[in-house]
Amino acid sequence: MEMWIYRRMQRISWKEKVTNKKVLESVALQRPELLLTIQRRKMKYYGHLRRHDSIQKRVLEGKIDVRRGRGRRRHTWLGNIQETSQMKMCEVCETALDRRRWRTVTAHLGDGMAPS
Repeated sequence: MEMWIYRRMQRISWKEKVTNKKVLESVALQRPELLLTIQRRKMKYYGHLRRHDSIQKRVLEGKIDVRRGRGRRRHTWLGNIQETSQMKMCEVCETALDRRRWRTVTAHLGDGMAPS
């Protein structure tokens, strides 16, 4: 959606073969800010859920033993958190419990810095 908006702002037709990188350079952005904001908020919310005992936490961590259907596996919310943080799931869970460490992880999301 964000790239579509940038293309509309620049009046670039969908028929023209202009790469996303060129569009972002013309708008003077390195990475789509909307996606980065969504990732940061998702990570902050996950840290909040891990630190508090709530129904959302139980639903998030719950497992259901059901035979998996055909086709590709669906993306999971926790899998996305793990991919965004670039950490193992056990490390993610442990880090999210410490608010100070989790804030540093979420603060350096778009910087390319490795979480510590």
